[in-house]
Amino acid sequence: MKNKKWNREFPAVPQSVHQSVLDTLASLDVQEAKKVKKMKKRTVILLAAAMIAVLGVTAAAAGIFQWHDRAGEVFEAEPAVQEKLVLKEVAQPAYQTVSDNGLTISAIQTIQDEVCFYALFEVVAEEESFWEDKEFIDMEFTMDFAGKENPFGAFSCGFASHREEESSQSRYYELFGTKTEEEEQELDMNIHFTALQVEGEKKMIMENVLEGSWEFSLNVHPAESVRFEINRAYEIAGQSVTVLAVELSPLSVRLYCDGADAKALEQKLGLNLDQLDELPMYICGVKYQDGTVIEEEIYLGLSEGYGSGDYMKAARFSHVIEVEKAAALLVGEDRVEVSLQN
Repeated sequence: MKNKKWNREFPAVPQSVHQSVLDTLASLDVQEAKKVKKMKKRTVILLAAAMIAVLGVTAAAAGIFQWHDRAGEVFEAEPAVQEKLVLKEVAQPAYQTVSDNGLTISAIQTIQDEVCFYALFEVVAEEESFWEDKEFIDMEFTMDFAGKENPFGAFSCGFASHREEESSQSRYYELFGTKTEEEEQELDMNIHFTALQVEGEKKMIMENVLEGSWEFSLNVHPAESVRFEINRAYEIAGQSVTVLAVELSPLSVRLYCDGADAKALEQKLGLNLDQLDELPMYICGVKYQDGTVIEEEIYLGLSEGYGSGDYMKAARFSHVIEVEKAAALLVGEDRVEVSLQN
């Protein structure tokens, strides 16, 4: 193995956080604080708890970690909404950097809920001209999940499109995963990058142009979904379909319908899900209680199919949703409003 440098990068702590810690210390009993050697166990516990609370909650609020611009393009959200997901540990910093063989890879951010997973890495080359003539590039890597089964039913990865205003020495690499419905717990995953690849002389055949070892360990906390029991019939694509339930998170949605109704729609339209056809149950957006509509300009379907007699369609939002404001889900080309309110 080549020489490998491990380095965890943490941003500077804002002055407001330092001041918060000082204020917390000042609120403790001054007399006991002076008698350090005789400090009571309870005071030590209180001090530790206070510092953890200040550094944990205040740090996030003070902006120690902010969403990366690239992640904000994938999951569009206002700063206040982004901060909510940071505090809920849905969006997390990675703060891991590994350098080897002239290439430095940094794990920047992860975002996930019970359905979808996203990880963002920055790949930086020491030589400014490194990326020239490397149009079709990819990374070779392996993954393991702390002894557990692979939680992803679908997985994709690749370099994001590079823009002129971005650094000429760096590129962004992204991982996208769709988890199986059963995998709703926290996700522990180890990612080991082993090579940078380019397209060879034979099209679609990738060849290694730089090898190394860049290993990362990620622990990602899923966002919990809110389940709305519907049990109402709606006319979708000319067919009466009973919507059983909707599970909504800030990042994704799962729509559950009566299996017999979905089969009838499938037959009526001459479709076959077993042959990779797709029912027109597209998620077009979410309507808020105040009438605001969060449009989904691009449909980002994740999975669909039958299970236990019911039909389920999962999709990811491009705009982060504020679940507590949701009043209706817009479904199909006719934008049928599936009410989420009793």
